[in-house]
Amino acid sequence: MKYIITFILYLGTFFCNAQTITLKQLSECQADLYPCPSYTNAKDNTNLLGKFVGTWKGASVDGRTYEFRFTKKDDDGGWLNDIFWDILVGRMTIKKSDGSILENTMSVSDTNTHFKGHFFDKSLTKYQLYYSGNAECNDKGYVYLSFPDPNNLNQMRLIFMQDRDIIASCPSDYKTLMPDAKAMMLIKQ
Repeated sequence: MKYIITFILYLGTFFCNAQTITLKQLSECQADLYPCPSYTNAKDNTNLLGKFVGTWKGASVDGRTYEFRFTKKDDDGGWLNDIFWDILVGRMTIKKSDGSILENTMSVSDTNTHFKGHFFDKSLTKYQLYYSGNAECNDKGYVYLSFPDPNNLNQMRLIFMQDRDIIASCPSDYKTLMPDAKAMMLIKQ
């Protein structure tokens, strides 16, 4: 009987220590507004990610055209630590000014897009993803999505901030697929 009571107390302690939190709570504790509680799941219970979901098109100053598709993936994670959260997964088609395709990840699996979400900022106005398409040429870094006018959810700003790594084996004329540190306006399709 003593072992049964001990086992029940152990299970109760285990299930009480880990909890589900919201993406809003996660953004606040990631911004050090308060300590993160022990959690196993961060859920998008108020559909914060929903406004980003869909197909978006835009162009850069060098003549490239971009088509991004963002989908919501529930309960992503668990690879290293049994923590799961709802994220955006990004896919893209990038074309040169002559129409030739530089990159197309529209049909690859979620695990092979190399373009996955992380967190919202503390004000819940910017969403951060990480892109790592061509790591050999340092074509990797954080992508930030936001809406310049919160009342117009059909126009979105995307900014790619390239990681600062030393690369020794890449051609000198290589350009990142997304323009580095330049805002690109996208229109919802």
